[in-house]
Amino acid sequence: MNTIQKILNRDWDPIEVAEVLNDEYDAYCAPITEILDDTKATPQQLSNYLEEVEREQMSLNTYSEQNKRRRATTTQSLWTLHISAGS
Repeated sequence: MNTIQKILNRDWDPIEVAEVLNDEYDAYCAPITEILDDTKATPQQLSNYLEEVEREQMSLNTYSEQNKRRRATTTQSLWTLHISAGS
């Protein structure tokens, strides 16, 4: 399991299946890596991507406080990983 996958399972898991399906969010790792590899990317772009996935692919209520918190935590974890990798 790669680090991005671990973060998605630990911090995001918007449909709460990571404990039984640890590969559920694998399809999102490559697009997230692309965002993080873009030198002009911002944390907001990352958060927007997660919100789009929740809304468009999972049909979730992206305005719920729980989903907002999960996105914020996930964005922070992924961005911290990105900054650490760049050091």
